[in-house]
Amino acid sequence: MWVALPLCLLSTLLATGSALQCEVCASREQSCSGPLQPCAPWEGTCVTVVAEIRLEGSSMSYTGKSCLEPKNCEPGPFSLTYPHNVTVRANIACCDTDGCNTGAIPVPTVSSVPNGRQCPSILRVGPYHWNGKGVLACTGTEDHCVVESGIFIFGHIKMRNTAAGCGSPGACVKRALVKKYTQGVPEILSQAKCFPAPRAGGGIGEP
Repeated sequence: MWVALPLCLLSTLLATGSALQCEVCASREQSCSGPLQPCAPWEGTCVTVVAEIRLEGSSMSYTGKSCLEPKNCEPGPFSLTYPHNVTVRANIACCDTDGCNTGAIPVPTVSSVPNGRQCPSILRVGPYHWNGKGVLACTGTEDHCVVESGIFIFGHIKMRNTAAGCGSPGACVKRALVKKYTQGVPEILSQAKCFPAPRAGGGIGEP
């Protein structure tokens, strides 16, 4: 047994040394930098998330970089527009080599030109509450209707939301499950639906 123990310790050290290393940081800006840190054995992906949220005339940016389980990574930009000009613009990039997430990625932009489609609209986020359902004219590449409700956790901030509006195709990957975007930023959805937005005047019910 005294021979097996050193071999086990050596195996553990080798496994630790071969772990993926990712840049880890978080900032309320559109970029951040931090040290390379070893990932857990089940975290085989480095992720970068950038987002910009506009609410009630103010905007908030966020950048996060960390290790992540590959199953939680759904790369690509997406955007969402809700009533009262509330918008979410986000981009996610994943990679699987040491330090591969040290660069910056852009927040997507959305054209303000109407695309002839429309979606039901409602928004209740944290202390903000707009009553009643309406119809929202979609713009740019946001040609899907997104309906979701749940809890979004952003560091020490926890917000409940019920929302419906226009979204880009990239927003349709959301499911009614726990979704971890990066360390400290999970989303727990009890409802998540996405369907092609109908043409204006053609009704807004889900097909």
